[in-house]
Amino acid sequence: MAVSANRAENGDPPSDQNFEEIETAEEELIDAYVRNELSLDERKLLEKGLRTSPHLVERLHFARLLAHAADRASEREVSSYRTRDQTPTTKSWWPFWLTPGPRPALQLAFATVALIVVIGGAVLLAGWISLRRQSQQLAAERAALEQQKLELQRSAAEQRLTTDQIRAQLSELQQQRDADQKLLAALKRSQEQKPTSSYPPIGNLATLFLLPGSRGSGEDNELSPPAAASKISLQLGVDSIEYPNYVIVIKNSQGQNRFQRMLRAPRSGKLVTVTIPRQVLPPGAYSLQLNGVSPSGETEAVGNYSFRIALTPH
Repeated sequence: MAVSANRAENGDPPSDQNFEEIETAEEELIDAYVRNELSLDERKLLEKGLRTSPHLVERLHFARLLAHAADRASEREVSSYRTRDQTPTTKSWWPFWLTPGPRPALQLAFATVALIVVIGGAVLLAGWISLRRQSQQLAAERAALEQQKLELQRSAAEQRLTTDQIRAQLSELQQQRDADQKLLAALKRSQEQKPTSSYPPIGNLATLFLLPGSRGSGEDNELSPPAAASKISLQLGVDSIEYPNYVIVIKNSQGQNRFQRMLRAPRSGKLVTVTIPRQVLPPGAYSLQLNGVSPSGETEAVGNYSFRIALTPH
């Protein structure tokens, strides 16, 4: 036992022989404790170890059970001896196994069996606890996966709904744009069917329809106002009316400002119309910039137009 203790203190792993020696010493110590054969200091030392070692407590419990069984067997042995003295012809094997007095070999065998039962039960209990923990962990992981799956399905459904809404809005915008394009094309065709780019003068007014950018250029944007016309009306086609007010700036070919005015947005249609005195626009080439005015007062470019005022035909 001293050799085993020295090896344990040096950190060497105990061999099978050392383990058996330790087990034997523990059994003898616990048996002596149960039989009250230890001194006061030895009992205190053992009881201190019992408070920190469940293993020793189990062994002490089995030792007490074995001692109790041995005491009861001793009582039965005494009774059997008395009966045998009275009836000598009766024989039994019980006295051989339960003879009064200390039997180290028998106690060691019982302690070994009890130790095997305790170790086997502990191993089975540890295995069952480990299996239960693994099952709980698997159940938690499965629940987390199911929750993640539900969240993904909900997110996918929300994305599909958002995509469908965006597609519907785009389709509506495309339909509106197509309608606007058809309206502008109809106005363009109506203008092209005229012998000149100007509408017939209504009283003293000559009218010219303009498209932004490259959609209107050349002879289509030329106006020859009649001699009776004192005003020129410019109708500006736009894709949509998005501003409450607009600003029109007209410059000649030298870049000089010839006309500037703020207009209210039309109540209906998609034409911004401005009427200009004829003397402001003498024959020549002009550029027109249309700016939208937001409610906060900021201006943003809407479209650029170009046109030409020709000489009055004779």
